[in-house]
Amino acid sequence: MMIPNKIDKDDHRVADEIYAIMKSDVLNGKYKIGQVIKVQSVAALFGVSGNIAEQALQLVCQRGLLTPVAEDAFVVKETHSQEFYYSGRFQVIFLNMEYIIQKLKSESIMIAREPLIAYVEAMRANVAQCHYAGYVAGCEGFYCELCNQAKMSILGETLRKMNHQLNELDDGFGKEFIWSSAAPTLESVELLLTALEERNYDQAKEIVQQLHKHYISRLTD
Repeated sequence: MMIPNKIDKDDHRVADEIYAIMKSDVLNGKYKIGQVIKVQSVAALFGVSGNIAEQALQLVCQRGLLTPVAEDAFVVKETHSQEFYYSGRFQVIFLNMEYIIQKLKSESIMIAREPLIAYVEAMRANVAQCHYAGYVAGCEGFYCELCNQAKMSILGETLRKMNHQLNELDDGFGKEFIWSSAAPTLESVELLLTALEERNYDQAKEIVQQLHKHYISRLTD
């Protein structure tokens, strides 16, 4: 006999499914701003362990919808649509970066430095000249070139489409946020390129994860 809401699959898949449900419930107002959500309550609701429930809630937290208030509890925060959509974009970009790094590692692909460093130098020059559009073009170019070298060009195409859609919706929030993070982004991209040249893939992933945390922490403060 099946238990209602019981999801009997591998832990990460279960956490992802619970995350999707909880995210939808928060956005649709089932959980009100300021309401506390306890890990054990979610675990009981879905018939899973506390660890899986916490993992799911941490994912919701990363999207800027919850804030941790204790070791086993989160509170629903006021969410602005721009913050939510940008956090979603960043999550896709940074997860894809990790996939790219894994692909480079698993297939022993040696990166071609020259095309990549050209975009890094373009980013640096445009930051120095306070040229936002040129900086963003450099970021996008670096990402897409890395996708191409990893034989995952479809990810670059997805980014271009996503950027186009979000730029049409932006009223200045996105530009201000991205521009204010230009310096740490440039530094991280330079470190990432060095790590990939040295085939230090663990360090490359760490650089990507730390930059993602920086973006999300600033976005959800």
